[in-house]
Amino acid sequence: MKSPSLYWITCAVSLGGLLFGFDAGVISGCEEAIQGEFALKPFWHGLVVAGALIGTVFGALAAGRMCDWLGRKPTLVWMGVLFFISAAGCAITPHGEIGPHVLGWMRFIGGIAIGGVSVAVPMYIAEIAPPEKRGRLVLVNQFCIVLGIVVSYISNYCVARWLTASSDVVWRAMLGAECIPVVMYLAALVRVPESPHQARVEASAPLFVRRNLRPILLCFTVAFFSQLSGVNAVNFYSPRIFKMIFGEGSKLVALAGTIGVGVVNLVFTVLAFFLIDRFGRKPLLISGCAAMAAMHGLVAWQVSLGTACTPWLALAGVYGFIAAVAFSASAVIWVFISEIFPPDVRAKGQSFGGAVHWVMCMLVSWLFPVAVAHTGTYAFAFFAAMMLLEMVWAALFMPETKGTSIS
Repeated sequence: MKSPSLYWITCAVSLGGLLFGFDAGVISGCEEAIQGEFALKPFWHGLVVAGALIGTVFGALAAGRMCDWLGRKPTLVWMGVLFFISAAGCAITPHGEIGPHVLGWMRFIGGIAIGGVSVAVPMYIAEIAPPEKRGRLVLVNQFCIVLGIVVSYISNYCVARWLTASSDVVWRAMLGAECIPVVMYLAALVRVPESPHQARVEASAPLFVRRNLRPILLCFTVAFFSQLSGVNAVNFYSPRIFKMIFGEGSKLVALAGTIGVGVVNLVFTVLAFFLIDRFGRKPLLISGCAAMAAMHGLVAWQVSLGTACTPWLALAGVYGFIAAVAFSASAVIWVFISEIFPPDVRAKGQSFGGAVHWVMCMLVSWLFPVAVAHTGTYAFAFFAAMMLLEMVWAALFMPETKGTSIS
């Protein structure tokens, strides 16, 4: 496959990652308006907002079988269709008592699509990429995920700024705006070929057998630790964290908690693009874990000081953590998982890793506010300890997969 075609196909397929990021980020701009319109109690409001997160587990589990039975490309197309149904359904959410139920199910459908593309996109790219370029080409998907989050913030701002309408129309327009990149994604897939590995897949090959024990354990461990880094605790609750740093009512909270985190994440994801095939997966993860542990420790120390906290030092700790996770754990997980399974069970293995990742994401996201309320800064200390543990695991047990053949 010639390079221009390879790069074009990678970018086209990675639009699925952009939809992943957009769908995950767009809810932040309208969740308060949704709660206000339907007068939702905190439990039901959280359930509606988290509908996508719940759907990701089902999507990740289903994607492996779909990739084997239908093929990689048809699976990507079906995920695009689900994204469209979700976005359009959210946009036409009815008023009244039925509204939250419809919205929750539409968000759940979008979550299925997120879980599906989190499995299918990196696997497809890994299978079409030459070994020496595989790391950075798979990382195009991670870049698009982060870009999608930033695009969703910009989209929300534009809708809120220029759509002259009531809040119930504005939040529906914010969620419905996703239909535009979905159509672009589906159109781009028309020229995308099926993966060359698809013809060699044995759909009845079992994953949980003795010969696959090592890659299963490696997959589970890297997916498990990826969420115990605290990345989504920081992503989802950054305004709450910055209130702890700057105090209630600070004008810096919204700016630092959304735009700043998004920009740092994007910049260091680009940095990982240039490092992962040069230095390898293992060195990135080991160095990143050390940096994440140090940054969590810095945040824990500063927040524990209360009013004596030095806000800009604590802010540097949060931004430093986002930078470290962007060029290490978030960059390595999907590349590494796509490389460690044999071809006949790669889809099932990627699906297993995706499911572990999303289950851990749900648990951390739900438990983090409780942990902070009861233990304060010990939540950050726990994340630091987990990163030190992962650093030891990576140094002792993680194989280097840079440049290896996955045929």
